[in-house]
Amino acid sequence: MAQYWPILKARAGEFKALARLRDHEVSAIKPLFEVSPSDKGPTQAGLKFVRQLRESAPAGLAVGVDTTYARVNDDGRPLITEIADDLAQWGIPIVPVVRLHDSDEQLLACGEAARLHNEAAIVRLGSITTNPDPVADASRVSRALSIAKINLERCHLVVDMAEVSSEGDVSRAEQVVRNVLDSLGNQGWASVVVASGAMPSAITSIPRNEATPLTRWDWKLWERLADRSPDFGDYAIAHPAPQGAGARGPLPSLRYTASNIWWIYRWARYETGGNDSFYDLCKALVASDHWPTVGSDFSWGDSELARCARRQPGPGGATQWRAWGTSHHLAHVISELASPPAP
Repeated sequence: MAQYWPILKARAGEFKALARLRDHEVSAIKPLFEVSPSDKGPTQAGLKFVRQLRESAPAGLAVGVDTTYARVNDDGRPLITEIADDLAQWGIPIVPVVRLHDSDEQLLACGEAARLHNEAAIVRLGSITTNPDPVADASRVSRALSIAKINLERCHLVVDMAEVSSEGDVSRAEQVVRNVLDSLGNQGWASVVVASGAMPSAITSIPRNEATPLTRWDWKLWERLADRSPDFGDYAIAHPAPQGAGARGPLPSLRYTASNIWWIYRWARYETGGNDSFYDLCKALVASDHWPTVGSDFSWGDSELARCARRQPGPGGATQWRAWGTSHHLAHVISELASPPAP
């Protein structure tokens, strides 16, 4: 069975969803967190990440950590070193992420972090602006792992195609991935993952007071590559680009995952203000065809949405809606991977 590698933003909603994973889900998921920059500086960003992970990581779950967007702390030391040291003291395992364009100092720090935490690492190809390069990346991998002093057999290869938002994107990404797998995929990696994201950067143009379907192009890309049997990675219900704090006071909304699509719900507020219209949103959701047959038992997020459908307080805000949607998404993808469709 393919494993699930969600690439998650280090935000409160994602950590709330992580904390509510059930036992069978923990064994099927390998989350990779991108440490978010902070207006208080990288040191505070690292400390916040460590605290959030301590409070939410299920026992035994090794979390990938990518410090691409906050590489060094306030005194210039690699942030991955601080994070790895702190979490090792708490017995929380991590897997550092190696990028092929990292500086030698960053690569050395990733190697030290790997040796402190099970000697495993993640080699992540591609970025939000650059596709993986099947030719150049081969020599870059050898150089990076040599400097980091990490054995390739202890590394997971993540081929990240970032945003895919159309049939054309999927076709182009498929060819790039196949070329990369032909060049690098058979070298003895611990696992090979194909990742991409299809959620738009904003949903403010989505109609109000109705459910709107959006295609999960990231899932379609992975399905196209079924003959290569990679693990599946996505950006859950977020856009691949790094995100700040988000809009203040967004309309009650939910990104709800179903087979091949997301259902996007945006509900107008009552004239009295507040988020009580989220109750109406949830009532529409539980009456829909895409509400799970097991209902509120499907995930922690679904239990909260069912509660709101009964108009039991409170309706939550942006952080809770993101947490509930992420919780459902993680459970849905794990269920999909456990029961792939017949060919």
